[in-house]
Amino acid sequence: MNITIKATNTTLTDAIRSTIEQKLSSLEGFLKTEDKIHVEVEEDTHHKTGLFSRVEVQIAPHGYYAEANGNDFYEAIDLVLPKIKQQMTKTKDKRLSLRRKLGNLFKRSQN
Repeated sequence: MNITIKATNTTLTDAIRSTIEQKLSSLEGFLKTEDKIHVEVEEDTHHKTGLFSRVEVQIAPHGYYAEANGNDFYEAIDLVLPKIKQQMTKTKDKRLSLRRKLGNLFKRSQN
């Protein structure tokens, strides 16, 4: 799994980079080694109050995409991970149920 991290209107510190890599390591069960993950961390400089940190995650070959806004980067990262996991489990469950349906069809046709 290749992780690319881009920072817009902010500096990418080692703490943010290690946090992103640590949090995304929980997705390894869903991904292959050749999959590419693009993470964009952005700070909105036009707001004085409110949610001004944004994290966007894209997983290239599968087309998964999620973004979240938070008070800081760590909150936004915590908000974006369940969205990506939900998309990945939904796709995995669809594939698994399709495989089971096809297996039952072949089993019935052989009997």
